[in-house]
Amino acid sequence: MLRLTLIEVFIAAISHTPPTAGFQLDSSEQIMWARNCDFPDNDYRSLSGISELCVGVCVSDATCTHWTWSRYNGGTCWLKTGTPSTKTTSYGANCGYVVSRTVIPATTSGLSTAAMAEIQRALLHSQDQARHCYTTHTGTAIAKLGDRIKAQGYSYSTAAENVAAGQTTVESVMTSWWNSPGHRANILNEGVENVGFALATNEACGLYKTYWTQDFGQSE
Repeated sequence: MLRLTLIEVFIAAISHTPPTAGFQLDSSEQIMWARNCDFPDNDYRSLSGISELCVGVCVSDATCTHWTWSRYNGGTCWLKTGTPSTKTTSYGANCGYVVSRTVIPATTSGLSTAAMAEIQRALLHSQDQARHCYTTHTGTAIAKLGDRIKAQGYSYSTAAENVAAGQTTVESVMTSWWNSPGHRANILNEGVENVGFALATNEACGLYKTYWTQDFGQSE
């Protein structure tokens, strides 16, 4: 089964207010969160990544009301819907819930349109690689990197891309890229300002199940 990872920022409204005991308001004033906790049950979706991904994805997805992040499989966000169950203790995990879905200015903690274009481009290319079970910088639907960038409405002056396959955690794929001079040069490139990061998995693939894309860009 093909599985995708994506971060987005969206504008919507919510109608429930869970108990706040033990939680703290995050700097965006959109979520309440706590450490060493879990909201059991009500899962409708999961994605691999660091704990910070849970915040952006849950806020962006109108179905998501709360979440738990655990260390399972290198880091997994368990997105949940409905009224949160009673918070339980789970050491090493984080949990939280949405209290507001409002416009986040791109100049603060939100993602700009340009950043979202990078994320969408990375996601689509990871999906393409996972569907065909191989790692490449050449897309099947849109072959060239520059053309894939333009297809997302991103007008760029500089662009670069890192791809990888087989790593099971964000930490491991970042370590692989960092240990490769060419990939590290893309990460350290001072000429880019937007970065998109995505993972797609396909359990039907033989050699590699995970396909990663990291896209960099400088808008015009």
